[in-house]
Parts: sequence; structure tokens; C-alpha cells
Amino acid sequence: MTILTHTSDQHAASQHAATARAFSLAAPLYDAEHAANPIARWTRARSLAALDAAFGPGDTLLELGCGTGAEAIHLASRGANIVATDAAPAMVAQLEAKLEPGGAAAHLAGNITPMVLPAGDVTRLVADFGHNFDGAYSSFGPLNCEPDLRPVVGALAQLVKPGGKVVVSLINRFCLWETAWYLGARQPGKAFRRWPGRSEATVRSAWQDERITIYYWTPRQVERAFSPYFTPMCRMALPWLVPPQYLDHLVRRFPRLFRRLARLDKHLARFYPFYAIGDHFLIEFIRLRGRGL
Repeated sequence: MTILTHTSDQHAASQHAATARAFSLAAPLYDAEHAANPIARWTRARSLAALDAAFGPGDTLLELGCGTGAEAIHLASRGANIVATDAAPAMVAQLEAKLEPGGAAAHLAGNITPMVLPAGDVTRLVADFGHNFDGAYSSFGPLNCEPDLRPVVGALAQLVKPGGKVVVSLINRFCLWETAWYLGARQPGKAFRRWPGRSEATVRSAWQDERITIYYWTPRQVERAFSPYFTPMCRMALPWLVPPQYLDHLVRRFPRLFRRLARLDKHLARFYPFYAIGDHFLIEFIRLRGRGL
């Protein structure tokens, strides 16, 4: 079954609003929770290394789903210039606060332009920017909130220069750890919740009233969506053998085992089938030349 279907503007706007509201509520907690989670820290370090390899000083980049700005600040500190977009106003406000005088990243204010904009509406940037981006990226699943990837891909094809790179990481449809863990706990509903390609989820388990729709993709589906204008250069699990972030208590209990799993995970992450069975996957694309819209 494919999720690449057209939806009405009204339905998409409603989904964007629900997503923005939920992530805005989580914004004040995001940095502290990430810093306290060893799996989140390890996974982000792997993701940032991939971004460092793809982009360099002086690059002008577009970020889809900037959150509180961890990736934008990291890349800006290496000399890149970033238009950092997010659907959640409070997430963008967190980044803006860091860029204000006295903020943690005030010295990078000239390199980062925060903007409230859902990934599905990024086509609005075409009129102002055209083919002026050297690359683009989206980290840890903002694109999983989009019911149709094609409008995003079409906009990126107009925004990213031929030969430019796009690096995206998304929540995977098939996660070996999640399925095995919840089957062992006799919770088949959770074990297979991703498999249909769509589910209702919460940003935090305690906030059951703030539900958002998540669309789960496979690497092959994402490559197919990007295929008219982009070709994949590499793929990577993020992670596959290390458990998902919500199982961080296992890492705290068995730190030595985690270090061993992390080494093997890193060694095999770029090979099939490992990148297809992890919690997230990352794909690096290059914008094809001569494939105009």
C-alpha cells in the first residue's frame, strides 16, 4: 500500500495545525529531554556527522523541521548559512531565543534565518529564493507528518541547485526493535502500529489529548518519491541495532552492551537489510542536472 496520495488543502492545513500545536507544547521540554537521553545523543551525533560530510562552509541550506535549532546551529558554526523552517511556532521561538543577544548562539544570528513554515508549504519559498540553495536537509522525521511527499520534493527540486545535496532522515515503517519488543510484551497493537503506513500518535505519552497523524515510509518509497529530480547516493540506519530512543532505560541498565551494539550498528548501518529495519533511516540524495520542472 502506498501513502503517496493527494489530500485536500483543508485537510492538510488541519493536520499541519495539529502537528504545530503538539510540537509547540513540547518545545520548552525538547532540549532537556534530548540531553538526558543517551540514545538520542548518540543518534544525533551520527546524523550530524552525515550532514557534515554532505555540506561545507559557505553553503546556503534549507532545513525542513528545524525544531529548537540543534542542526542549524551546528552547521552554522561550521560556516553554513541556513533558512531554518518548522511548522511549530514555539519550536522556532526556541531557536530565535538562542540567536538573540545574550543567547547561546547569538554569534550565529547572521547565519540562521528562522521561519515558521510547514514542510508541505515550502513551495512558498520558491518565489523568493529560486535555485539558490546549495542543499537541504530534514532530520528525525518532520517529513513523517506529511501525507504526500511529492509537493515537498517538487519544491526542493525548484529550490536546490543541480548537483546540490538533500539529506533526509525519517521514521521507518518497519522497526525490528519495536516489533520484537512489543511482541515480547504481548502488545501486538504497538508491535505492528507502523506497518499499515499511518497511525495516530502523541508527542509525549502523557499527552493523550494531543494526537497527530504520522505517516510511516520505507526507504524505497522515499526514493521513489524523490526519483523524478533526485538520485540516492547513500542510505543509513539511524539506528537499527541500538534500540529506539524510548527504550533508553535499557542503555542505562546495560551500558557496556550498548557500547558493543553501537559499534556493530555503526559498522553495518549502510548495508541492506539493516538500513531498512531501523527506527529511522537516513538517505542522501543529489539533485539531478537537466531535470527541470
